[in-house]
Amino acid sequence: MHILESKFLLAYSMTHNCCTALIRYVAEDSRPPRPRNQPRLSFLSLPREIRDKIYEIALVSNSSIIVWKGKWETDLLPQVEEGPRPWPWSRIRWRAIDHDASTASLRSLNLKLLFCNKVIGHEAAMVFYNKNTFAFLGEHDWDPVVHWLGRIGPRNRDSIVSLDVDAKRPDPVWQNSKGERVRHPAGFTKEEIYPRHPMLHTGEGDFKYGSVDNINPALEDIFIILGQRSAEHKVIVRMQLLSIYPGAGSIPEPEDQHPDGGWWSMELPNLVELFRQSHTQQHGLNGAVEVLWNGRDYRKALLSEQAAIESLGWQMTVSPVEEDTIRFNPAYDKSPWRIATYVLKREKLTEPLMAHDPSPHSEVYTYTGLNADYYL
Repeated sequence: MHILESKFLLAYSMTHNCCTALIRYVAEDSRPPRPRNQPRLSFLSLPREIRDKIYEIALVSNSSIIVWKGKWETDLLPQVEEGPRPWPWSRIRWRAIDHDASTASLRSLNLKLLFCNKVIGHEAAMVFYNKNTFAFLGEHDWDPVVHWLGRIGPRNRDSIVSLDVDAKRPDPVWQNSKGERVRHPAGFTKEEIYPRHPMLHTGEGDFKYGSVDNINPALEDIFIILGQRSAEHKVIVRMQLLSIYPGAGSIPEPEDQHPDGGWWSMELPNLVELFRQSHTQQHGLNGAVEVLWNGRDYRKALLSEQAAIESLGWQMTVSPVEEDTIRFNPAYDKSPWRIATYVLKREKLTEPLMAHDPSPHSEVYTYTGLNADYYL
């Protein structure tokens, strides 16, 4: 384009678009030439600190990234009204996975950076895994956590620092006096029946019959994988408690019509601490893992139960009063209820683990006509 033509177009645009008039016009032939031997500027020409800042803006979420979210779904079948109890299964169950929740948690991030050239992809992945918290929500059986940790590979596992995992009371199964595990007579068992972990020691003689926690052996694989990390920083695993904490419910409230629903043995946190000590503490900080159990409850109840909770082997921290959430319904409450958050940390194990006795409320499920050879 000739210079005269350029000046004509500039004058025309200034009369038709006032915004264009603010742009400083530079003729193409007036730009200083680039030295012949000067390398072409690119994203990788920027200092690493600036590139990391760009990765953070593009790849770090304000909330947890949901890796897996799911829940049990149930479909009822025609009721079988005849035959001995427990009745044959009258329903089918399956896990429904919420893929939309995972997609939504990633929507605001520019994940294409992870698939650029080898250098940018590696740098971006380090920031993505190091600066985000990855969450596993709902009614999982620990398998999704194991699968994800294996799939992301050792380099990305070295970068992660924060995992949020919903923790619920494990699936209940029934233990008979022979120590055998069978489906719960009330139909509570949803998972496959897992064997008792060999590190849970049992006493001599007959077992007590009743409801026990059904814990997937895959739980140990999580700590085996995390313990193989070579990074010199800890991974913090936050077990998010829903309504009760492990060790609760041995002494129910007098008016409680379903005391077994509030009972939870200490086998899960005991095994978690055993796996943590066995697989993630051998090489100093390399592969180190810290496990915290987070929950919410009425402040008054927490303070009244704190001594009992700590006697079970927990270290307990309650949030300051000024951080409480206030609940008040004038139709029912005479004064506001203060909801506090708390953090439990299992004390280090110093003795061999003993298998926990069945729920002390199991007698409610010993129905008339129950097959004694099978269940008792």
